Amino acid sequence: MTLRNLFFIACSLFFVHCTVSVAANNAEPSRQKGYNAAVAYADGFVVAGTEGKIDRLSRSGAVVKSEKFAGVEFNALVVHDQTIVAAGEMGALLISSNNGEFKPIDSGTDKTIHSLAFFSDKIIGGTDQGEIVAETGNGTFHKIPLALKGNIVSLSANVSECYGVTDAGEIIRSKDGIQWTITDFNTQYAGYYKPCVFTRVLAVDGRIAIAGKRNDGSPVLFFSTQGNVWTDRILDYTNDERQMNSPTEILNDIYYYYPEDLYFLACNNGIMMQIPSCSHCNKLIPIGTDDLRCMAFNGNVLLFAGSNYSIKAVDM
Repeated sequence: MTLRNLFFIACSLFFVHCTVSVAANNAEPSRQKGYNAAVAYADGFVVAGTEGKIDRLSRSGAVVKSEKFAGVEFNALVVHDQTIVAAGEMGALLISSNNGEFKPIDSGTDKTIHSLAFFSDKIIGGTDQGEIVAETGNGTFHKIPLALKGNIVSLSANVSECYGVTDAGEIIRSKDGIQWTITDFNTQYAGYYKPCVFTRVLAVDGRIAIAGKRNDGSPVLFFSTQGNVWTDRILDYTNDERQMNSPTEILNDIYYYYPEDLYFLACNNGIMMQIPSCSHCNKLIPIGTDDLRCMAFNGNVLLFAGSNYSIKAVDM
């Protein structure tokens, strides 16, 4: 499937909706089965999710190897060199080296790990109740409790800093993975932006993006160049009838495509959004009906994974 072909299926899929929310939150009663995390690995991908599933995929998205770990719900994956780390409920942390089997290791916490990042030569995890778990020099992990109101639902690092966000509208950042500063976004921008909670952060060189939703449920995307001042990015798009619309789907993941200075957003209800530098050129493209929860890029393929263990491989 190519990006050009996606526009031809938009009309037939646009009115198909489902109602599952995938925000990582303790208060969430249940989450539909499916993949919650995806990473590029070797010449393909690795995806993980509910029911203890970790699948290795070809670049086209076909499952080539599957492992299952009873009693574990996976939320996060990270890759460094030839090592893959998976994390999830109740502090579950598994590691695979050189394409070998996944083996459990002690994460140092029993809290749910929602996100992983590799930064400052260490694996870092974000958990429920505002806790960071960070790898030590001897391969063990230690807990770093932070004075946060919410759960750390996403982490992302560029070469200089690691960023995190919570489901209470907080932003954390660190230059070493140990000492963290906290910004209460809703307090800092009270009266300027509507209150919101966050679902995902992406840090690349020279820019940071944060996705979330306002208290009325509408999606929101913020940009910053240095993590100090945040700008609300317009998400309105023109539909097939050339009418201006606002998206309603939850934003679950963010990917930045350097060659075209283009952000991709994975959303609920099978919606992919393209956010270019031109604020009047946004595109909303249905590529399925299942919630798109995560993305990864390898070679010329952008892979989407989500609810019902759905996979969509898009040629770039």
